[in-house]
Amino acid sequence: MTYARRRAARASARTFVVSAVAVFAVLAGLLTAVVPAAASTTAPASLSDVSASVVKTADLSKFQPGNIMSNAVFFNKTTMTEAQIQSFLQSKVPSCRSGYTCLKDWYDMPRTTSADAMCGAYAGGTRERASRIIFKVAQACGINPQVILVMLQKEQGLVMHTWPSSWRYTIAMGQGCPDTAACDTRYYGFFNQVFGAAWQLKRYANPPGTSQFFTWYAPGKTWNVRFHPNASCGTSPVYVSNQATANLYYYTPYQPNRAALSAGYGTGDACSAYGNRNFYQYFTDWFGSTQVPALTPTGAIATEWKRTGGASGPLGSPAAAMQTVTDPNGNGLAQKFAGGWIHSSGAGTFSSLSPIMVAFSQAGWIRGDLGWPAGQTICTGGICTQPFGGGIISHASGANAVTTLGVSSRAIDLEHTARGGAGGPLGKPAASVQVVSHSKGSGLARQYVGGWIHSSQTGTFSTTSKLMAAYSAKGWVRGSLGWPTGSEQSVTDPNGNGIAQAFQGGWIHSSARGTFASSSKIMAAYSAAGWVRGSLGWPTGAEVCAGGACVQPFTGGVIGYIGGGAATADVGVTPAAITSAAAKQISVTGVLGSAQSSVRVVADPNGVGLAQNYERGAVHSSRHGTFVSSSTVMTAYHGAGWVRGELGWPTGIETCSGGVCSQSFDGGSIVYTPGKAAVTVLGMGAEAVTAARAAGSDSLGKAMAAVQVVTDPNGNGLARKYAGGWLHASARGVFSSSSNVMSGYSAAGWLRGFLGWPKTAEQPVTDVNGNGVAQAFEGGWVHASSWGSYASSQTVMTAYSAAGRVSGALSWPVGTEFCTGKACVQQFGGGVIGYIRGKAAVAAVGVTPAAITAAAAEQKSVTTIGSAQAPVQVVADVNGSGMAQRFANGWVHSSDRGTFVSSSTVMAAYSAAGWLRGALGWPTKVETCSGTVCSQAFEGGTISYTKGKPATVKLT
Repeated sequence: MTYARRRAARASARTFVVSAVAVFAVLAGLLTAVVPAAASTTAPASLSDVSASVVKTADLSKFQPGNIMSNAVFFNKTTMTEAQIQSFLQSKVPSCRSGYTCLKDWYDMPRTTSADAMCGAYAGGTRERASRIIFKVAQACGINPQVILVMLQKEQGLVMHTWPSSWRYTIAMGQGCPDTAACDTRYYGFFNQVFGAAWQLKRYANPPGTSQFFTWYAPGKTWNVRFHPNASCGTSPVYVSNQATANLYYYTPYQPNRAALSAGYGTGDACSAYGNRNFYQYFTDWFGSTQVPALTPTGAIATEWKRTGGASGPLGSPAAAMQTVTDPNGNGLAQKFAGGWIHSSGAGTFSSLSPIMVAFSQAGWIRGDLGWPAGQTICTGGICTQPFGGGIISHASGANAVTTLGVSSRAIDLEHTARGGAGGPLGKPAASVQVVSHSKGSGLARQYVGGWIHSSQTGTFSTTSKLMAAYSAKGWVRGSLGWPTGSEQSVTDPNGNGIAQAFQGGWIHSSARGTFASSSKIMAAYSAAGWVRGSLGWPTGAEVCAGGACVQPFTGGVIGYIGGGAATADVGVTPAAITSAAAKQISVTGVLGSAQSSVRVVADPNGVGLAQNYERGAVHSSRHGTFVSSSTVMTAYHGAGWVRGELGWPTGIETCSGGVCSQSFDGGSIVYTPGKAAVTVLGMGAEAVTAARAAGSDSLGKAMAAVQVVTDPNGNGLARKYAGGWLHASARGVFSSSSNVMSGYSAAGWLRGFLGWPKTAEQPVTDVNGNGVAQAFEGGWVHASSWGSYASSQTVMTAYSAAGRVSGALSWPVGTEFCTGKACVQQFGGGVIGYIRGKAAVAAVGVTPAAITAAAAEQKSVTTIGSAQAPVQVVADVNGSGMAQRFANGWVHSSDRGTFVSSSTVMAAYSAAGWLRGALGWPTKVETCSGTVCSQAFEGGTISYTKGKPATVKLT
């Protein structure tokens, strides 16, 4: 309670410093420069200074000693933002005398305070401007910041002082300076003064948690209040109606007498005190009524409020009284509402919602560069924009508003004047200024008879009607071009004259060729190529986009780009090049006839260029060149998707030789035999066609037939027969196959069989197991040796390779791969390879005719099977693959289980049980006898018999 008692002692006799000292100050011409008694004779300001800087509007006859200020006004902490406080201080002292720091520029280092019953916590520790300290203290303690400003003025004249001494900041609010003693140094400093005074003004109400110390001016009672520290000046009873008035008497315990009230800011008589008079007068002159204001809007503000929906509209209910505003930017009225403000000035009466007002306040309110609102807020696509005298404020839903200075009707008028006004190319205005709200930036625009003027963050520029046509076609400011970024410029060049203008997203050029927009991507390549002064010249058409690719034609070529890639210029891709090619390239296609369409600009991920249709074909021009295609080629080309398909653009002229005609494309070739339909061969280049056309081959000898154009599900291509074999050309490449390989290839169905097209060159094989040749195909291999020429599927080849191929135990293939049901098998010199479709193949080494012959000779312990009755047969079966041979008195079977003889008795039962295709499967052991009983084991069971009797089967 020490602090409270210290202030209480000061408050009980306080007017000697605040009012009596003011009397002395007035006598010395120092009314607004109130200072401690010891320093009163050094006060710098004069009465004339005060009179000149304060607009006197207060009617002191309405001063009520019992109701100096209402609680609603005194404790309203929301009356001013930090920016408004700073703007207010700057308006009172626009410039400070050299060598001094005025309140608008004063900084202090606030300390951090914790919350208590009077004030909330204050986060200090950083250097802060006076306006910020005043605002934060007002928020923390719940005091009207206007009250703090008035007290700073009435105590030390700091608000309007132009050369304040440091001592004025030390005791800025008179806090801790009792009338009966020296000031307490613990309360020195601007922050300590402002925070301490606000804290004290709350303490006077004895809030919960504090003692009931301050009772002698308690509201709701009548108290005898003195007129002056001199008791002989007397008192008069005052009914203190509220806490705010009680607080002012605790702080300055004197009421003004009639002489003080009659004097205004001047001097009364010897019994006059001025503290509470000055408080009332400054507040009224600066901020309006000290009472609960009349909030109901009137006049133009009321009309605008009702237009927006009144209290039910976005502005809501009034939050403050209408205030009169005097400012170099213009005079007017303003009123705060729950959801924003309404301002009325010579520019009109306009409402501003809270998001706009936040930015408006930060920019200095009407006293800043923006000045007064100049139009209503316009919202488009979630973006809202309001024009002001000196700029615009825009915001997107949920985002902070952004201020753009310089975007104004005045800027548009200045541009119009600079272009010759009504007598210039723009002519007279055709519409009023319109507000344009857009996510790429908001601004203002105005239409004239001969064009438009646009004002945005990029500047204020005019655009004549010739360019506006293309600008509008691209979506105007809302399209890809955005706002203009430069003035129209006239271009004089040997390539032709015209005009051009830059925009955020590109340029517009206008010449004898037409008026066209070019995107920023196109412009990058265009500029690199020399712009209109380079080989490309002027644009001749609009930018065209399709499938992520874009292209634009120019006099001397095209510029195109794909997706996010950079644009590139292709000089020479022109209608003239197409016309020239159509006239020259007739050796194959003949005369194309007349054009059936205009030149078409083509944009595609495969590339960009030009195309034109003729009676008997078409001409295409791209970065690959300009080429004619006959109707025959065009039929296949369209069938393959044209330039948008896998073939892409033509890369060579159409030619005929060796009985075949062809044309190369970026992704393959189109080939045909004259008189027949053309065939598309994807992936096959011109070199393959050239090879197929050759009349002879070093390895194959002389060509024996014309080139064949092959169409097949395995793929299209070319084939040609030579004396020593064949040459095949497809997307896999160009490969020759000798007659030896062709024997096995043909037996397997040629390219239409499972092997498909060759994919490697034929290779010679030299090995201890024998010499030969081999060649890889899409679906397997062909091996040719002294044992014959045989094809092997890729499934067989996997197992063959694992077994060492020719060099392994299997050696060369000696038979054709064949299948029975789902089972397939191929015979090799040293065994077989078998598989079930869909499963891996398995090599069975040793399954050979030789093994069967050996077994027939060796396994005589039970039976002598006699002579062979049939050739060895290769068996493919789901139970496994192998070989079998019939003899006079039985069979021999060879599989991966071994090679075993079976007597006629066993065979009778084995055949009845389904042979090796039945449940028994293949033999797994030799047939044996013990006494008169004989038996043989199989995969799935046993066959037994007694000599002289039939055999029986027992399945496991």
